[in-house]
Amino acid sequence: MLVLFLGIGGYLLLRLRFVQVTQFVPALRALFKKGDQASEGDITPFGALMTAVGGIVGNGNIAGVATAITTGGPGALFWMWISGVVGMATMYAESVLGVKYRRKGADGLFVGGPMYYLRDRLGWPKVAAFFAFGLAVKTMFATTTIQSNSIAYVVESEIGWTPLVTCAIVAALTGVTVIGGVRTVARVSELLAPTMGVLYLAGAGAVLWVFRAELGAAIQLVVHHAFSPIAATGGFLGAGVREAFRFGVARGVYSNEAGTGSVPIAHASARTGDPVTQGKVAMLGVFIDTLVVSSATGLVLISSGVWNSGVESTALTASAFTAGLGGTGGIVVLAASLLFGLSTLISWAFYGEQCAAYLWGPKARKPYRAMYCLAILGGSLAGAQVIWAWGDLLNGIMAIPNLIALVVLGGEVAKMGRGR
Repeated sequence: MLVLFLGIGGYLLLRLRFVQVTQFVPALRALFKKGDQASEGDITPFGALMTAVGGIVGNGNIAGVATAITTGGPGALFWMWISGVVGMATMYAESVLGVKYRRKGADGLFVGGPMYYLRDRLGWPKVAAFFAFGLAVKTMFATTTIQSNSIAYVVESEIGWTPLVTCAIVAALTGVTVIGGVRTVARVSELLAPTMGVLYLAGAGAVLWVFRAELGAAIQLVVHHAFSPIAATGGFLGAGVREAFRFGVARGVYSNEAGTGSVPIAHASARTGDPVTQGKVAMLGVFIDTLVVSSATGLVLISSGVWNSGVESTALTASAFTAGLGGTGGIVVLAASLLFGLSTLISWAFYGEQCAAYLWGPKARKPYRAMYCLAILGGSLAGAQVIWAWGDLLNGIMAIPNLIALVVLGGEVAKMGRGR
């Protein structure tokens, strides 16, 4: 699966003529436009991006990076960077197709995503249903537990609350928001996503300033161990290049979602008549997620020297921030984990209910929301490694149909963007 993600991403990178480089500045300009008011859609292009960013910038950037480095070594961060660069082209392609083949649902809201271009463009209804079912299941049982488990880890380490109590509070807060549907999700995401990003990056920047003398050595360690094994040290059991590649790419893909087909569901709701422009906006989400936020976490963990302490998940990131900022550092990670987790849970509730509505009709939305909130309690039932392993498995299963479609439709996406 990891070779498939990178291979198809590399194919799209070449087929789209390095769109993540040539169209980066135009993407930034398009981001702050209000959208074509004459075009149909439920939310602004910025609202669509913030909903998407809310979904991809989550505890994968705190707990996911930590588990990647504690399992695969510092070199895992390098492979996360590679997955981010390649993933920008993938995200562009799938979001262009998501907007182009969207439609208005029976309840008047715009719906789109891989299930629609799989069914309506490629004529593969059974494959489309498989994708929708896979995403609905992954959302219900992996997204919920990963986010609540990550929040519970840092709350327990910083405050001492039991995981079940934390997960119950998170479930209640999520339910209050998602009951309002996509417009409420977008409004909350427009507030939460920038706030949490600024808060976390400011804290990470402060820690990196404290350990600035170690930063150069940390970057050298990342690059060196991306291609050579690292021996056991401290609480770290040692890892080869294969582990660095496997956990770096896996956590990168899980974090930025490029190729999995989830993010096009959000961008299909954007008020725009131009799929290409919205695709450019969409690829910024991968840049923000992997090349900015995940990089900040990884460099903090390595430069602070705590990455091999034997602690895991969000608790490890909290210890790195504490090493640089004292007690304030733990509070920053606690707040960021809660905001990141909530924003991800809110966005993914929308993704999951869109798939449920595709399979069983609009009446499935409310029952799905209720079951989704209940499933958040599952984050208290297992350890971080087990929950992340299930997340990787379900992520791969749901991505296969979308990746195949991107190969088949890559030429169409390239033709649409030609001369733009």
